[in-house]
Amino acid sequence: MRATVAFNRQISPAYLQLGIAAPAFPATFRAGEFVMIRPSWVGDPFLPRAFSIYRIFTRPSGGASSAGDAAPVVEILYKILGRGTQCLSRMEPGQEIEILGPLGNSFTLPDDLGQAVLVAGGIGVPPIAALAAQVAQIRNSKFEIRNLDVFLGGKTSEDILCLKDFEEAGAGVHITTEDGSLGTRGLITDVLRPCLLTPHASRLTLYACGPPGMLAAVAGLAEESGVPCQASVEANMACGFGACMGCAVEVKGDGKSYKLVCKDGPVFDSREIVW
Repeated sequence: MRATVAFNRQISPAYLQLGIAAPAFPATFRAGEFVMIRPSWVGDPFLPRAFSIYRIFTRPSGGASSAGDAAPVVEILYKILGRGTQCLSRMEPGQEIEILGPLGNSFTLPDDLGQAVLVAGGIGVPPIAALAAQVAQIRNSKFEIRNLDVFLGGKTSEDILCLKDFEEAGAGVHITTEDGSLGTRGLITDVLRPCLLTPHASRLTLYACGPPGMLAAVAGLAEESGVPCQASVEANMACGFGACMGCAVEVKGDGKSYKLVCKDGPVFDSREIVW
């Protein structure tokens, strides 16, 4: 669907926040769902890019800008990594952009969930921030979630995003950076391991999103500790709905079996994936 850029701003030296005013887009979404985005005026690269939805808000009528008033504004966070994101970084408010979504499945919260542990690395933060916000909304209502803990990891402090979101959700936040510029120096699994191996009074579920190496390590730790883990998998894709077959990941089964990140995911039971 056609939409317009509401804003496109730098939130750290390496990351940007893009708001897309899309009148036909749903006003709500589930944490883990994603969108496919492509600048309308760009011919190269031709294919859209997939981004997790960070949040959606409705811009009130009579705003400062006429473009997208009273329309849902879909927010994503992104890092400039190639031609596609370089094109996005040059977009200005009012320019046309194509957006498709929401796509994919989402994180699920079991009815007996007592403790939620959220893990994110780098640009894997947006769906985890969205999940924290949704957990905060239902906490102490439908679910008796006693503890909400978030583990954030990155190479440097510039890779640690959405701290305010997690604080507003009432989460306990644990930070690791590889260079020690913020939080504990080391890898995210270094501080996650003691949390998972400690006996828990109520059911604990782990939710993770980040680079493949981090997800594989977190999945291994979850299996070692007997904790269920839902992992949002990142993959390059061209369509977003299963037509191109370009985002296949190997899953456990008899012989070689595959599932599509866009259609079957992006959220999987971590025990299902061949890491």
